[in-house]
Amino acid sequence: MNTNEIGWIGRYGNKLLALLKEHDPDRYTSLLFEGTLKEYLLAQDEYISERIWDLTMELAKKNGVNEELKLRDQMRWVQEVNSYRSMAEEMVLAEYID
Repeated sequence: MNTNEIGWIGRYGNKLLALLKEHDPDRYTSLLFEGTLKEYLLAQDEYISERIWDLTMELAKKNGVNEELKLRDQMRWVQEVNSYRSMAEEMVLAEYID
């Protein structure tokens, strides 16, 4: 299977694909030849997305960013949540690089 034939695998699946090719080519090749690369990337994309969302909400809650702030100052709430999402994304993706 050519990687151009994989189809839609999501944002984090694509990032993981690039990481596999660069940092773990043996595993990439193995998954590719076993025919399980797409399933693996889809499952990891879903897991990473959920993990980032959970961590984002945990950081927001820990720092007092809640529905009350959302009602009172929606722009600030969006800025805060986006900031926490960026942090969470960095943290979760760093787990895959190690």
